[in-house]
Amino acid sequence: MSKLLSRPLLRMQQMTDKMAKGNWDTRLQVGSRDEIGMLGHSINDLAASLQRYRDTRRAFFSNISHELRTPVTYLQGYAKVLTDGLVDSDKEKKQYLSIIYQESVRLEHLINDLFDLSKMEEGQIKLNMEWMDLKITIKTTVQKVKLKAESKRLSLQLDLQDQVPLIRGDRKRMEQVLLNLLENAIRYTEKGSVLVRLTGKKEATVLSVSDTGIGIPKEELPYIFERFYRVEKSRAREYGGTGLGLSIVKKYVEMQDGTVRVDSQMGVGTTFTLIFTHEKKQRRDGMK
Repeated sequence: MSKLLSRPLLRMQQMTDKMAKGNWDTRLQVGSRDEIGMLGHSINDLAASLQRYRDTRRAFFSNISHELRTPVTYLQGYAKVLTDGLVDSDKEKKQYLSIIYQESVRLEHLINDLFDLSKMEEGQIKLNMEWMDLKITIKTTVQKVKLKAESKRLSLQLDLQDQVPLIRGDRKRMEQVLLNLLENAIRYTEKGSVLVRLTGKKEATVLSVSDTGIGIPKEELPYIFERFYRVEKSRAREYGGTGLGLSIVKKYVEMQDGTVRVDSQMGVGTTFTLIFTHEKKQRRDGMK
């Protein structure tokens, strides 16, 4: 009887020893539905999560090295061309300078994402909370991505309700959230449009970014907000990105008492929706 009761616990001990050594591929065979069985399922879930984290982190380091190498190569190459005077006209010179500027901005975004990730890991993110008008933030951010949308001949549309309550948030971080969502929408949309919609209801302010892009597979939707996660390796190679943008979006939205959800259909498009509940904010401010 003692051996019968202790056998599953010994198996769990053996598995956790393997997990401690970095072997997260192994799984327990769980046959019972009692407390021991529930513990076994929990250990399997933990192993699966650790395995996915390891795999996505490995992919991230591979991807980030590529993402950093590309702009640096452009910067070095075109800077050398200009330094050596290998240009035939002012028009060509301006074109090369424009490429250098665009790649420097791209490099800055990558570095900022890595810096934000580092601060999130250490719990050092601090927000400057104030009452803000989301319409102003939306218009400012849309102007920053307008040229990217036009270069792909995409229609960038705004649908902003007239009377929208102010929300408590950090202007800089909210702009970063919206910029990440808009850049993703433009990156994964080859034709059609990107729509930013803002509506104010009694209980919440709702901001959404919709595109007519390639969409996200249903089975991958639960993981897209995880750090380092990128949808489909082939898609990641084609469109680029670090896999950090959406995890940063989710973190910043939640720090501002909001929630984020995603709806997507392959070949039709994707919509990210941010919801900021008024009651929670008013109640918290009243307590202060």
